[in-house]
Amino acid sequence: MSAYRLFLVLSGVGAFAGNTAFTLNLVYQSQVVGLGPWQLVLVGTLMELVCFVAQVPTGVIADRYGRRRSVVVGHLLMGAGLLLWGLVPTYPALLAANAVWAVGAVCVDGALEAWAADEIGVAGVGRAFVRAGQFAQLGTVLGIAGAVALAGVDLAAPILVGGGVTLALGVALAVAMPERGWSPAPAGARSGLGSLRAQLVAGVGVVRRHRVLGYALAGALFLGLGSEGFDRLSQPRFVTELTLPGTLTPQVWLGAFAVVAAFGSILLTGLLGRLVEATRPRRVALLLVAVEAAAAASVVCFGLADAIGVAVAAYLAAALLRHAATPVLNAWLVANTSSGTRATVFSIWSQVDAAGQIAGGPPAGWVGQRVSLGAGVVTAGVFLVPAVLWFALAARRSPATAALVTPESVRPVQPTA
Repeated sequence: MSAYRLFLVLSGVGAFAGNTAFTLNLVYQSQVVGLGPWQLVLVGTLMELVCFVAQVPTGVIADRYGRRRSVVVGHLLMGAGLLLWGLVPTYPALLAANAVWAVGAVCVDGALEAWAADEIGVAGVGRAFVRAGQFAQLGTVLGIAGAVALAGVDLAAPILVGGGVTLALGVALAVAMPERGWSPAPAGARSGLGSLRAQLVAGVGVVRRHRVLGYALAGALFLGLGSEGFDRLSQPRFVTELTLPGTLTPQVWLGAFAVVAAFGSILLTGLLGRLVEATRPRRVALLLVAVEAAAAASVVCFGLADAIGVAVAAYLAAALLRHAATPVLNAWLVANTSSGTRATVFSIWSQVDAAGQIAGGPPAGWVGQRVSLGAGVVTAGVFLVPAVLWFALAARRSPATAALVTPESVRPVQPTA
């Protein structure tokens, strides 16, 4: 299988496995494991903290020892974590399983995009990211349906199936995943903590030397600040502040919204894909600005809306725009990084985003509790506005037709003792 096709299959199957496991995960934690609200919060906080701490080290290792190895190990860890999650329904086991899963997730995050850029090539990877986004949304729809069907048998069943599929995917990747576009450092340069430190310094140096990436990271911080509030408060707002039609239960309505948003993002991603070319960074950056500005406006509109029709339309617009922005963003980052430090830069990006989520959730939650859930959602939308401004600055400085960073522009990393 070609790298392009493998990337599409991996995106679709991975999304199916993840959504099968996580769609009803909170129901499993509360009803089967018996966790209370405070314990549920601690589980989520632990996952975010592990992701934050492990993000950059795993990216550095992927750049130094190979993206393929990092992706394979990541899927094996995620699968093992989910199996522990579903097989041992106790609070300590759940905390351990979350930590294992989180380390696996950050092994894949960044390394997979860097692998795709190396194997497919910068010229074609923009199209690959767009297609992969569509496959992921299709996998999301199938995963939601699978989770609902399996939960009728046992609430642990979706988690176990998702874990089994993820584990099998890791084994399959170990056999079938090629790595021809990445060149390892010499054996002597790959040993020791000094080598890893030098790799991290190189990645940070790329960000410091190129103002576009600095602006992008500032935007990532505000994206994180805004995303947590919307994710945590939007569904409760439908249940407590808005009146959904009584023909279906709120849970069924919310599931239907998720499916509609997934299909809508497939269509929107396809339309955006015609404009995404990693060899034309400025156009990709301007497209990202437009998508994120529309997403921010939709989040604010949802927070302010009282009519159910307006609220549903704004919620769906915000959800599908956020999904569709991911492949555009990935193509832009590829256009502005080189192969030798790409996974490290992706991991730095994800760590900044995670820091924003950790910091942005409490203010939106406080406003939601003290004023209203709608006000909390508006707070999240306001956090997104600076992100749009930072991305606009980055777009202004992005080159029109050439990648800002080339392999030749990055000084070689020298190992240290």
